[in-house]
Amino acid sequence: MNSSDHKQAAQKQWNQTPCGEVAGNKENLDYFLSVEHNRYDVYAPWMKDFFKFDAYNGKKILEIGFGQGTDLVQFSLGGAKKCFGVDITEKHFEVAKNNFKFRGLEAELHLEDASRLHFPNNMFDVVYSFGVLHHTPDTIRCFSEAYRVLKPGGEFIVALYYRYSAFHIVNMLLINGLVKGKLKKLGYDGLMATVEKGADGIHIKPLVKTYSVRELKIMLSDFSKVSIKIKHLDKSHFSLFGKLIPSALIKLLESKLGWYVIAKAVK
Repeated sequence: MNSSDHKQAAQKQWNQTPCGEVAGNKENLDYFLSVEHNRYDVYAPWMKDFFKFDAYNGKKILEIGFGQGTDLVQFSLGGAKKCFGVDITEKHFEVAKNNFKFRGLEAELHLEDASRLHFPNNMFDVVYSFGVLHHTPDTIRCFSEAYRVLKPGGEFIVALYYRYSAFHIVNMLLINGLVKGKLKKLGYDGLMATVEKGADGIHIKPLVKTYSVRELKIMLSDFSKVSIKIKHLDKSHFSLFGKLIPSALIKLLESKLGWYVIAKAVK
């Protein structure tokens, strides 16, 4: 696929299955509260404490890939001065607008490619992107755009899939890829596409990339200060073997084998 094809595949994926979608009517607040519960209490209970959405009072925030608006709403509730978001998916744009509307909150949302942002230089205090920029062929260009629109001293917070995670190595490559034969059937790109809910790796095949800590550091070399953490490890990431692993050991292994590699970088 070329760059345009990859982006069209991403739009097809998330127009059909919005990121973090749960069952329910998207035309009321209860739906979005259910999405929040699933994200912060079920899927990733560590997120709120780690990202500290309420620590950016008075700041101007840009989220790249806002999905249903779940994280951007947290920044707004936490006292951000103004929230902006870009996403290439029409369904995300529609749903996220409702999320803010039903809460009586405001955000400036745009259907826009993060590799070509329309914002001026030095505009934002924070650029945030969680689990998004590994789906674009233009990841490096998106990083450059994030740097450009950040104010001096501003912070870029980005989470990508980690190549050496248990989920990637054990669950995807070993179990799904080799044992179940999906690597032979779908190829690596097709196999990895099935990470995303609703994707079959054939007809719906979003680009899914993984990164090492070293690669992420190189991509952030223009920034003055960079800290990187590995987060998000669950027993299920080891497939059936996970049942044999004590919870305390899972917690200890998270910083080495978690699914996300997360950087906080200062311009």
